[in-house]
Amino acid sequence: MGTEPTKDELAIFDEIGRLAESIWDVSRTFSAPFTDPKMMSVLLYKRLRTNHIGFTALWNQPLPLEAAMILRSGLEAAICIAANLRMQADFVALVRADAAATLTGQIKMQRADDATNLVRDSEANLRMLTDGLPEGIKPARLVWQSLAEVGNVPRLYGCHRMLSGISSHVTGLSLMQGISDDSEEMDASQERLRNLNKRMHPIMMASATLTGSLHHAELLGDEKHYVAAVDLTKRMDELSEEWPGAKK
Repeated sequence: MGTEPTKDELAIFDEIGRLAESIWDVSRTFSAPFTDPKMMSVLLYKRLRTNHIGFTALWNQPLPLEAAMILRSGLEAAICIAANLRMQADFVALVRADAAATLTGQIKMQRADDATNLVRDSEANLRMLTDGLPEGIKPARLVWQSLAEVGNVPRLYGCHRMLSGISSHVTGLSLMQGISDDSEEMDASQERLRNLNKRMHPIMMASATLTGSLHHAELLGDEKHYVAAVDLTKRMDELSEEWPGAKK
């Protein structure tokens, strides 16, 4: 496998970026309460689009580590868009529960710091969030694997998990990349990983943006963009036959 994205892969990356811009031109005019699943999808798509733009800018710098951090965020947005399409109101409830879980942790820290005013405001916001939760739903973090399963996007979760361990977070493995131990075997292994990332990270970003575009257009009932996303997905599937791990 080559170390650079192919001409066809770069071309489809650019097409997916243009599709995202076209979809956003339509989406940005949509207005509804936060609790509307379509509005939730718009908010998620806004983030996915800017993640795509940010990844492209950092990748071209080149700042591959920083680009990988943005890529991981884009994968999360795409996973959420897919889950929101399937779950709708139930997904909105999960987002509220996640916000409530975050606030609960913040309140503990604010109390430890004797920040009385912050505690008061945070507790008021927490009550607002929890009062809107369906019966049986408690404050809890979003679980990416579960959301990917519901949204039927396991490939995106696989990419997300890999990035968490070797690129996006400060981990032992991520810190050891690029460090030589005078072992030819280790140096060769790290070189293979760098080359793989150089080729596959733009593909991962394209896949996340395209998947999010497909599901977002479907939820909004945007047939024109949905058909365009389906066509690009078929072309991506053809290109994927040459990627690592593809079934021959």
